[in-house]
This record gives sequence, C-alpha cells and structure tokens, in this order.
Amino acid sequence: MQVAILLTDRCIGSGIHGIVDALIATNYTLVKSGYKPLFEWDTVSIDGRAIMPTNGIKIQPDCSLGDYVKLDTRTDVWILPPVFHSSTDYSKVEQAIAEAVPIIPVIQQHYDRGGLLISICSGSFLLAKAGLINNLPALMHCICEHHFRRMFPKLKIDTHSAIADYGNIISANGGSSVYEHLVMHLVERFAGHQTAVATAKLLMMYLNAPPPQPFRTNVETTDHADELVLRAQRHIEKHSNQDIDFNRLSNMLNISDRQLNRRFANSLRCSPLRYLQTIRINRACNFLELTQLPSSKIVYEVGYKDESSFRRLFKKQMEMTMETYRQQFGSRDQLIN
Repeated sequence: MQVAILLTDRCIGSGIHGIVDALIATNYTLVKSGYKPLFEWDTVSIDGRAIMPTNGIKIQPDCSLGDYVKLDTRTDVWILPPVFHSSTDYSKVEQAIAEAVPIIPVIQQHYDRGGLLISICSGSFLLAKAGLINNLPALMHCICEHHFRRMFPKLKIDTHSAIADYGNIISANGGSSVYEHLVMHLVERFAGHQTAVATAKLLMMYLNAPPPQPFRTNVETTDHADELVLRAQRHIEKHSNQDIDFNRLSNMLNISDRQLNRRFANSLRCSPLRYLQTIRINRACNFLELTQLPSSKIVYEVGYKDESSFRRLFKKQMEMTMETYRQQFGSRDQLIN
C-alpha cells in the first residue's frame, strides 16, 4: 500500500514522525508474524524543499509534489496532516491554505479514481477547499472551529468524534496522539484487527482513540461580536453557582426569552441553559484537577442540588465519570494520598 504524506510549513513535526513511526511498527509486526510489509510511503512538500514545523526542526521531504505526480506511483492513500497550528490567527490560516493550493487538484483526481484521503485536524481545510466534504462533517480540534466556520460557513463540523471513516475519506480530530491512532485505524481496516492490536501493544498505546470531550474544558467562547450575549455570559459566569432565572435575565437585557435563545444560538451555538451547564462542568473539572474535595461537595459548589442529575450531565458531556476524570487529570499528589 503506497502512502503519500503531505508536508507543509507550520505542521506538527512530532505528528509527521508519529505517522511514520506507526507505519514502521506495523510493517515490523507483520514481518515478525511471517507476512509481507503492508506500507510504503513518501513524504512530499509542495516545492521539494525542507519544511519548518511549529517545533522549529526542519523535515526534508522525499520529493516535491510535481516530481511525485510525475512518478505516477498510483498512490493508495494521501495523508493530509494539519496545515497550521490550532492557535494560528486567521490571516496566517489563509496564507497556509493558499500555499497548499497546488495539492487541491492532486487530491481531487486521487479521490475521483477511488483513492483514500485522510485528513488530520486542519488538514480537513484542504478537503473542504477541494469540495470533497460538502456533505460530510469535518473533524478538527475545537480551537480550529471558528476559523473553519469563517472560511467555509456552509459546511459541517464535528469536534466531538476522534476519527470518522466515510469510506474514501477518513477525518481525524486534533491532539498529539491522534496520528498514531489514525494509523491504527488504517491498519485495522486493511490488515485486520489482530495486526492492529499487536502493533498498538508494540507502541504501548490503546488501539482506539480517546474521545475529545474531556479535553474541551475552558474552550474560548467570547470570539463573537454580540455585546448583549457577552453581557449575558458574564452574568451567567458570575452567578453560575446560584439558581439563574433566565426569564429574569432576559428582562434585565430588555429582550424576550426567545430572542435571548436565538442570539445565543447564533453566537455560541447553544442555549443559555446549555452554556450554564458547560460553565458548571468546567468549574467541576477545575475542582477535580486541583483539589481533594469529594465529588458530592463539588456538585454543590458548582450550583447543583441534585447530585445524580449532575453526575449524569457530567458523564454525558465528558464521556467519563467525575472519578475517572480525577484519575486522568488530578494532581499526582492528591491521587497518591
């Protein structure tokens, strides 16, 4: 199976190496079991020159895009890693996409002849630019979401799934471990579950990628221009540990409940109640990370009187219990004690 990996400036260098390391580990696992290696790969930059990832350590590609296309290698898989860092400002996002434009006709032709395309985080911007995900949700890190909505306002986004397999397109969320998990997904699909498990164990990683939800706390929610919604947000945040009467909040802002809900939906894509719930869950996460306060008391501190109700809400939004969250993100000192 021939794999081409696109290299661009401002990509995540460790991610590129992670992909290659996972491909090497897979081939090793297969050979050790008496099978032929599955993967061959090339790294390709637009102009053939070394690229500068965000970590400042240059990566020399195997060839330029033009030379690679001339080779007519009948590539099976194109991997499109992130083309910019999640926290990049919008002008640099536009620059990154413009610099990568030569790849667009290549991946369009690759898709048309039945080839597999894999995007990781902001690599999905290239799929969108190529018009290949008009009816498919693009996966990415939640920090990239507002850039994607600005550039492609009519397209769908999924920041809640780790990996989505749409057949000839596989889209993956962001994060440092997603690169290896993406390769494990590829291995399971083309070499079978047993090989994927053996390779994952060799790399001392879990086969399935963790859900992104536990990492979504403290997501930026003020990147909009609706001053009224900002005022409502500040009020909710200030009084989040108290009972909030949203009808009273609407009156305070001189608008109807319906208008308040509509403006929250337009600016934050959630209702005022959902925003309050998110603030409370974020506060609970902070307590779990930094204190030894029992979960039952944390529920009370964040403004809930019904412990079982909050626990259900927490598990639904974070995809793990409060106790599991503390085990994953609590300080080592409190876990030892």
